[in-house]
Amino acid sequence: MNTNEWADDYRPQAKDSPFTLIVEGEVFTVTVRENGSEDYTWESGPNKNYGFGGGSVQVASVQDGEVPDAEPYLSTIDDHRRSIRNFLGMIDPETGYIE
Repeated sequence: MNTNEWADDYRPQAKDSPFTLIVEGEVFTVTVRENGSEDYTWESGPNKNYGFGGGSVQVASVQDGEVPDAEPYLSTIDDHRRSIRNFLGMIDPETGYIE
């Protein structure tokens, strides 16, 4: 599936990885791991293999007084774009690294 066809509320899973997102004209490869953690590589950036990552968030709900095993929270496409925009907002345009 072409990521441009994914809805903003689609939650990519590890089986969908890696996939490419273009945000503000910049190209990122996003990898979602089985545990829900995420890696973002800035493909169009000035520094090879530079990017960022995030740990997994676990979600559990109590049912009938019992807490089941927690499941990873998967980010939506919109969440991924927001994370990338936040990252780009911290970049020093002179160095291409976070200020």
